Amino acid sequence: MKRVFKALTAISTVLTLNACSAHTQLTSGNDYLSRYTPSQARLSSTIDQDVREIATIEPNLQFPARIGLARIERGQLTNAPVDELASWSKLSDELGPAYGEFVPVSPFIASMVRPEDTKLRTEHVVSDIRRASARQHLDYVLVYEVSNKTENDSNALSLGDLTILGLYVLPSRNIKVESTASALLLDVRNGYPYGTATAFAEAKKVATRAGSGSYRQKLNDTTKLDAVINLTDEVEVMFEELYRELTD
Repeated sequence: MKRVFKALTAISTVLTLNACSAHTQLTSGNDYLSRYTPSQARLSSTIDQDVREIATIEPNLQFPARIGLARIERGQLTNAPVDELASWSKLSDELGPAYGEFVPVSPFIASMVRPEDTKLRTEHVVSDIRRASARQHLDYVLVYEVSNKTENDSNALSLGDLTILGLYVLPSRNIKVESTASALLLDVRNGYPYGTATAFAEAKKVATRAGSGSYRQKLNDTTKLDAVINLTDEVEVMFEELYRELTD
């Protein structure tokens, strides 16, 4: 009976790491536009004008540099948690002084330099980050964001939820959390995008109905951190590839 009880109350966790990716860009806006020949009939098109204006940008990447670290949460610039900062600090140590240093972008400075007539909106967050980075005299800024998707479903033992003991004993809930972490390396001065990186983390747990809420929150926190740790690996690949392209 004890073995059965232990089996029913056991809570298992499975962590899965999914495919990740990193991409770089050092292409010239002038070269791009040299192959852009719209017809005369479309010269007045607003979208054509927008495309030309958007493409008129040149890379100016140099190492070592002062690189900002900006974390977005719920559409706003926030301070990175201590455990995430530790992961970025480890990345900085692994890259070494040849790349420069990472400097957290301050939300307080962002609020100081935000135009008075600009409201705090999600669509303005990257502009706020660039302004704060400029005030902190940063050359480039690594913007990153972490998101979660949570599933909490009943399993075959959910009939036991109808009993008082079943609420606290039977592992009747299958909890699954998927986290995605994405990063973008921008030039503070002109907004040139030098690279992107994406990483994932997934965790599964079986829990009682009564305990599913707390376990779901723990899984959210765990997978977020795991996704950021995986993201630092992809960002390292991105930086190393950019360094190779600059030195070739």
